[in-house]
Amino acid sequence: MIYLLPKSLPSTIILCFSIVVALTSCGKKLTVVTYEKKRGTNRSNTNTTHTRKKEEYFDFDEKKNASRSSTSTSSSTIVKATGSTLKLIQTAQSYIGTPYRYGGTSRSGIDCSGLLCNSFESIGIKIPRSSNEQAEFGQKVSLREIAPGDMVFFSERKGGSKVTHAGLVTVVKGSDNITFIHSSTSRGVVEDNLLSEYYQGIFVKAVRPY
Repeated sequence: MIYLLPKSLPSTIILCFSIVVALTSCGKKLTVVTYEKKRGTNRSNTNTTHTRKKEEYFDFDEKKNASRSSTSTSSSTIVKATGSTLKLIQTAQSYIGTPYRYGGTSRSGIDCSGLLCNSFESIGIKIPRSSNEQAEFGQKVSLREIAPGDMVFFSERKGGSKVTHAGLVTVVKGSDNITFIHSSTSRGVVEDNLLSEYYQGIFVKAVRPY
């Protein structure tokens, strides 16, 4: 509250008035309320809310940092791969930096479905060549059930249902970060957060092939 006093009042009166205001203000408790953004709830963190326009959905790239949480994961469960799944993921990660090439299956250039084919072949599993066929290979799993080694599929535009892009989950870090690897059309083979605003917008399904 703001108090306005006439300039003509003596300084002693003004001083006394200031002391009274200060005393009556004491004891008031300021409460700071924070909100966390968690998957599956409607709560949002005002510090991490981003508005971003995507110009082209065919690019399958998160060109800006969108909703990537900076919250410490010290209390979150981190799920990492073991056994044959670890070998699967290590094979996929060995392609990081490889440029994108439509129809490519080598280290000189590879596309998204080719990356998955080569990775699963390293553990003796043969999967279909195209991403839309790969999406039907295995059992569908929810985001709550998702684990390293699961395949994730995307549409070419927000809200779409037709599968045109694929990736492989590499690590699950609690409820705010599901890292997956894929061959991006402009960045080549990279890892991104499935729970970012952009990828959540074009996400279609997750499949467990074995």
